[in-house]
Amino acid sequence: MKNSKLINILKTFSPEEMKLFEKFLASPFHSSGKNCTPMFRVMKKYYPEFDTDMITYENMHKKLYPGSKFNKQVMWNLSSALEKLTKEFLEQIALRNDKFTRMQLAISEFRTRKLAYNYSQALGEMEKVIEKTDIDYDHFDKKLHMEIYKQDYYFLTDKIQFKGDSTLKSAEYQVILFLKMNVTALRDLRILEEYHNYKIDTNLPIEIAGNINYDAIIDYAKKKNYEYTYLIELYYHSLMMLLKPEQAGHVVKFRELYQAHYKKLTVNEQSTMMHWLINYCLYNLDLSKEENNRMVFELNDLRLKEGLAFYPGDQLSKAIYLQIFNSALRANETTWALDFINKYTVKLLPEFRETMKCQVYAFLYFHTKEYPKVLDYLNKVEFIDIMDKLQTRILTAKIYYELNEPETLLHYVDATKHFLNSNPSISEIIRIQIHSFIKYIFKIVFLKESRDQAEINALKKEISSIEEIASKKWLLEKLEELAGTEN
Repeated sequence: MKNSKLINILKTFSPEEMKLFEKFLASPFHSSGKNCTPMFRVMKKYYPEFDTDMITYENMHKKLYPGSKFNKQVMWNLSSALEKLTKEFLEQIALRNDKFTRMQLAISEFRTRKLAYNYSQALGEMEKVIEKTDIDYDHFDKKLHMEIYKQDYYFLTDKIQFKGDSTLKSAEYQVILFLKMNVTALRDLRILEEYHNYKIDTNLPIEIAGNINYDAIIDYAKKKNYEYTYLIELYYHSLMMLLKPEQAGHVVKFRELYQAHYKKLTVNEQSTMMHWLINYCLYNLDLSKEENNRMVFELNDLRLKEGLAFYPGDQLSKAIYLQIFNSALRANETTWALDFINKYTVKLLPEFRETMKCQVYAFLYFHTKEYPKVLDYLNKVEFIDIMDKLQTRILTAKIYYELNEPETLLHYVDATKHFLNSNPSISEIIRIQIHSFIKYIFKIVFLKESRDQAEINALKKEISSIEEIASKKWLLEKLEELAGTEN
């Protein structure tokens, strides 16, 4: 029972919520027909861990019904009723924390009961609540709903002549919501397609997005001094950064608009747009250039300081954690990277912390050329997903090269080749990148023996011309080392 759904919910309750829940159970308004308070009072003695063998149906039955024969069905029914009430309690907690939703529910009742005065009063309060919020998708979604409620009010009070402004505003908010939803969806689809092998046969959103005359819309909005012109521009340039990444003017304009207006946005919206900007830099700029790596590092440093890397709450995703860490290494900020591990590993989900810590320590020691330590940490990595396995395989191959273990390396890259071919969840782009890496590290191993300068130079030229290849910079560095070494 200690691992039941009921216990898992109760574990999330704060001490204050435990007290409130007991009052909630005592209220006849929330009664389910069963008195669950005695059972809760027995269970709360084991709060907060609930990690004891005493929490069994048999033991609970003895405490609740001393001297009675054990009846498992009774305990099941009680447990089920209490679990149901915990969920209802969480609904109330959510409503307590969400004034706008409470107002929506109240307006719905006022409309049903034709209480026009109360309806009008609630609309005024709703408008004040929205105006205090910063800008994001939710802000415009609430504004849209408010205008729809206004239109219902005009119908209720037979004042259709006042409906025009509200109808226009609701249509404008829908345009902004569409732009935001489309950009977000297309970015997510691109990631799923490129890195998780998601197949797209029909993509209506991208077809629509690519055939809208955004320049004309933005020109019109500017002429009319439309309040949210800057937001339309931000969504437009972020979309073009995705669809036409070769046109660098879009990222320049996006950065200018972001710097000018980001304080108007919610932290989540600031974070999302910063994520778009950094991803563009990572995948479309030449990261062999020191200034580009420095820029990405500084953007990551800023988003950590501003709290823009965390979601939900103060949680850090493992993808962003790795990206920030690696950007520090590329900028040769090893002290900063070590400090990052110590400060921010705790922001990962608990089940990820130890394995991710081992993984980044492996990257760190590879960067500082402490190669034996790298293998020690790689052996402790427990794979979370396919990308972790692939990154670890590339790093392991590099380590065998650096430790001058050619036979082990060749066996390992051969095994990696079979792994790539037998795993259908690997996207085609990633498969090509790693196959290319395998192909050229294999050639470099043999060139390390021959040191044929003509072949080294030819291979350098060949690798430099290839775009889809993993660890391209490292491969070229190894060839530079061979080129600088006499036979």
